[in-house]
Amino acid sequence: MGRAVTLLVCGDAGPAGELAGELCALGFAARPVSPSGIVSSLASEPADAIVTMAALDPSVAGTARAVVSLAGAFDGAHAVIVPPAHPIQIAARIRATLRLGVLEETASQRLADLGDAGHLLHKGEQKSGPICVLYAGPPDPAYLRLEHALQRTGAETVAAFSTFNAFDYLHEKAFDAVVLNTRPKPDIAHTVCSAMRRNTRLYHTPTVLLSHDEVYRAADEAFARGASDILPASLEADELAERILALAQERRRRRLSKGLLESCRVSAVLDSETDLFSDSFGLRHLSSLVQLTHARNLPLSVIGLKVSVPGAAGPADGRHASGALNQFASMLRHCVRAEDLAVRVSADTFYLALPGTTAHDAQVVAARVAAIAECTAYEGADPQMPFRIVLRHDVTDAAAGDRAQTLVARAFANLRQEQPAVAVI
Repeated sequence: MGRAVTLLVCGDAGPAGELAGELCALGFAARPVSPSGIVSSLASEPADAIVTMAALDPSVAGTARAVVSLAGAFDGAHAVIVPPAHPIQIAARIRATLRLGVLEETASQRLADLGDAGHLLHKGEQKSGPICVLYAGPPDPAYLRLEHALQRTGAETVAAFSTFNAFDYLHEKAFDAVVLNTRPKPDIAHTVCSAMRRNTRLYHTPTVLLSHDEVYRAADEAFARGASDILPASLEADELAERILALAQERRRRRLSKGLLESCRVSAVLDSETDLFSDSFGLRHLSSLVQLTHARNLPLSVIGLKVSVPGAAGPADGRHASGALNQFASMLRHCVRAEDLAVRVSADTFYLALPGTTAHDAQVVAARVAAIAECTAYEGADPQMPFRIVLRHDVTDAAAGDRAQTLVARAFANLRQEQPAVAVI
């Protein structure tokens, strides 16, 4: 099992201890701490993230990669959740904030490495145009108040009065946030949340539930299905708008970083046949990621991949074998996130570097890639005998003192010995 995210819950002993226990049950290594004891606690054992029930000094907040405040906005808080906050909601915000930090740092570093390699790019501009929010549900006075409040900030709203219309809009354009009315049937709002979380394009779009109850009794299910926040319709319109806009701005930051990473894919640093990064640029960028890992106490994992082609493909350097290897390689970069580094070392050898990812989580990625490879058939020398490639993989993670070359060599150490490839259909 990989290292759990370490978390400090800052607040009075009772509430902080209870929340720390709930977050431990969700997979974090959480411990409570009082506001007066947080400095000494961080000095003795640093934490990846802080959840705080009291405003913190910016110098204290700056020691963690993610600070989630339950006490309103203050300098150094990366995200604000308004109580009462559900543990699943807090956990999701912590993970999202940590992922966004890794994404932004990796994008900035990849751009710098591209410049060091002699290929200067300008940073992409923030998405032009106003923030756009989709409302889904029946007409409601709360929506009208929210629409006017959002318009006062310069944001745009689009209303879809049925689920079908909502999905039509979602497939037509990119929204910065989606507001779902839980009246009259909260199950429909929950279904939309879960459907968006199953869609790679919509996965990071925040979904906010508009509740007409003082206490939303289905909060457990809502957050488990992927809701980002639950807002009482009785709130002041400006507060409704403020909380939605905060989530929308995060979404824009994510899109900006992904666009920046995509712009770094210039032909000079890519393998011409597959659009994976070349070995030379891969090592340059991996070296920077290793340094960032050590400096920021981040996890970093590398997956080594070795592909074998069976005899049914014909000659090893023939058209069918080469075509299968190139098709696999082209597919590979679509199996990982924008911030991940997919590199082709040779015709049949590849590696994936996953910033902010533990070895345990990297094993899940490796298994997913292997499963896709195993179910893909390629045309052989005999059209009646298609074949499958055989993929072997190994995972390693960065340790103190590691260099990029050391990591890559370790990822391939157990893959050197050839094994017979017999995956014929």
